[in-house]
Amino acid sequence: MEDGSSTNPSRRQILATAALTGAASVAGCSSLVDDAGVGNSGATDVVVHSLASTPKALPLTISGPNAESPHTSRTLELAPGDVIDPVNGSKLPSNTSEYTIKMTAEDGSRETFEWADPTAELAPLWGQVDDTQNIRFLLQAE
Repeated sequence: MEDGSSTNPSRRQILATAALTGAASVAGCSSLVDDAGVGNSGATDVVVHSLASTPKALPLTISGPNAESPHTSRTLELAPGDVIDPVNGSKLPSNTSEYTIKMTAEDGSRETFEWADPTAELAPLWGQVDDTQNIRFLLQAE
């Protein structure tokens, strides 16, 4: 009689491991300085990762406190497995005391992350969407 347990990892465990491996590999990149002098000079990353098996359209906004307009506002077109920098290849200045990041799934469910301490030591912030329309935010400490 089988007990239903398995030593083989589930699909979710494999995807979670892949996401964490990808996060760890990107973490070292944030210490690099680009042509504009951004890197360890007080800027941070936001990364969106699709864990879904089908393409997703995901509206995203990133706003600072008391801002007249969002820092970033766009709809991300994510293919399965895509990892996208929604800030158009740049970084968010960490001299702002906080950011509000909002992502909306295709079914209308919305998730908001209040990033109260966006210092370079806490970068990057990962947003993930899966097949069930779940949106998660994961803050990776460096």
